[in-house]
Amino acid sequence: MKVLVVHSYLSDWIARQKDLLPDDVEFITPEKGTDEELVHLAQDVDIIVCTRLSTAVVKGAKNLKLIQKTGAGVDALPFDAINDDVFVANTSGANPVPLAEGAISLLLALAKRVVQRNKLFPEIDRKRVTELRGKKVGIIGLGHIGIEIAKRLQAFEMKILAIKRRKSIDLQNEMTLEFLGGPEDLDYVLSESDFIVVIVPLTPATRGMIGEREIGLMKPSAYLVNVARAAIIDEKALYFALKENKIAGAALDVWWIPHWWDQKWNPEINKPSRYPFWELPNVIATPHNIGYGDYTRFSEEPLKIIVKNIYNIAKGKPPINQVDKEHQY
Repeated sequence: MKVLVVHSYLSDWIARQKDLLPDDVEFITPEKGTDEELVHLAQDVDIIVCTRLSTAVVKGAKNLKLIQKTGAGVDALPFDAINDDVFVANTSGANPVPLAEGAISLLLALAKRVVQRNKLFPEIDRKRVTELRGKKVGIIGLGHIGIEIAKRLQAFEMKILAIKRRKSIDLQNEMTLEFLGGPEDLDYVLSESDFIVVIVPLTPATRGMIGEREIGLMKPSAYLVNVARAAIIDEKALYFALKENKIAGAALDVWWIPHWWDQKWNPEINKPSRYPFWELPNVIATPHNIGYGDYTRFSEEPLKIIVKNIYNIAKGKPPINQVDKEHQY
């Protein structure tokens, strides 16, 4: 059985666990990683382990049984080109704490004006900061990471309002959430919350789900933290809402970078956004690495999922951590 591992560092990562796999598993790693090379190498492979793939590579892989994504987000995969008999899996839930901690660090920095005070020092910033205790935080996407965020913010005595695709009274009661609703309750959560944390996956349903109208529902005193994907929020609407102080501020760990797989967001200029968010005094900008810890890249937990799925496919079993190809997460 052949496994194409798109990046060499991933191949080295997986090779550490080769003793757990059948002897007939053969790993293939590209030399340059160009699309042309990947199309050639993918022709007879059974599994592709990747961060992203082009349509041409998927269509050229005639024996493909599994596309194994190395992280949680699968928006970089060409679902229209993936056959019904090909599994897609990710490593969602393997290591949620680093990004949860990162999101909270951004929320705290916004509330306490850490960045602004650092820039002004030794001058004194006399603007008042926001107390977290008793405030409402809306978590858009109560998955593995969202749950870890909620648990930690409850320690600050914050009230948690959340959105999840499938409502769960049991989960709401178990976590003692103030509110848990579905996508239809987005307006309510946005209008009620003092802080909004976006951690929903980017799918056809969530792309652009927060636009000018939705931002207009937020309190003028509200802060927004996005650690998911930039395209969930309308770029222009958010920029001008921040510039005109229609909301208090935002922390962005995601950007509208031109991606070759994403035709909708493809700016002519090679900058993180069409608009200079990073120049605004009420914005904290980080380069999509706020959850990148000292052990995150080679964490054993996602590796276990990847190796388990290679083993399962080799033995004719379905993979774990399957992605719903219809909803694309």
